[in-house]
Amino acid sequence: MIVLLEEPEAWSLMMVVSAVAIDNADISEAGKEAIRRWRSDRPETSAEMTKLTEEINKALNSRLDAKFLRRIKQTGGRAETVRK
Repeated sequence: MIVLLEEPEAWSLMMVVSAVAIDNADISEAGKEAIRRWRSDRPETSAEMTKLTEEINKALNSRLDAKFLRRIKQTGGRAETVRK
């Protein structure tokens, strides 16, 4: 399985995560302000968001690959992965 977030999806994800952190995490006002600054410095079409989207995709797929291969090893099955 391959997951590829597009830049608007990654941006939306980060906005939700940062909003939850600001609203629900037990962090200082300075921490909340730092998160707000981070958000405002990364509009949807920025170079930073492009790089972050690539990093998110890499991390997600690495985690999925590791979990899939671990499951195959536990069940004794055989799997071939083909990426184009």
